[in-house]
Amino acid sequence: MNIIIFGPPLAGKGTQSKQIIRDFDLIHLSTGDVLREEKARKTELGIKASKYSDKGLLAPDSLVAQIVENFYHGHKSEKGILFDGYPRNIEQAKHLLNVVKKDNASFDYIIFLKVSKQELLRRAVKRAEEENRKDDKNSDVVIKRINEFSSSTIPAIDYMNQSGINLIEIDGNQPIKDIYEVIYNKLR
Repeated sequence: MNIIIFGPPLAGKGTQSKQIIRDFDLIHLSTGDVLREEKARKTELGIKASKYSDKGLLAPDSLVAQIVENFYHGHKSEKGILFDGYPRNIEQAKHLLNVVKKDNASFDYIIFLKVSKQELLRRAVKRAEEENRKDDKNSDVVIKRINEFSSSTIPAIDYMNQSGINLIEIDGNQPIKDIYEVIYNKLR
């Protein structure tokens, strides 16, 4: 089972992903985690990515596509992959669908966590304090990331849904366990 989980920054994708991975025995691909790891290790990729994230911008498609494609080919023999944070725009969506299609594979579900901007900003303050996330301390950066999601990623969600992938839309303003209950019941 291959799944994509979408949501704006701070929607709770990582939290829900952990539970999905555990209960459905999937491999997790979080482009955000991979990029943060690369930045922490100060690799060439991480340094390039930092130049964008420090300004509230997304890493270029070519950089992220390379990571995702390598990961997919390294794990495609597993029971399934949960894609978290990718694709972020229509071009990435086309790329991902082509990569998977070449292996005669497909996606089973798109999970879309919808969360209000006000709630996302509240969560940014909380996460900045709890996890010392530099990128969450600056509200202008957070708002820029939320707006980028709305203008680029929502069209990618629509594109993938129109290609025939089942879309599960969930109110992400609910408590974590309520969100997961909906996800679990839809996936089993």
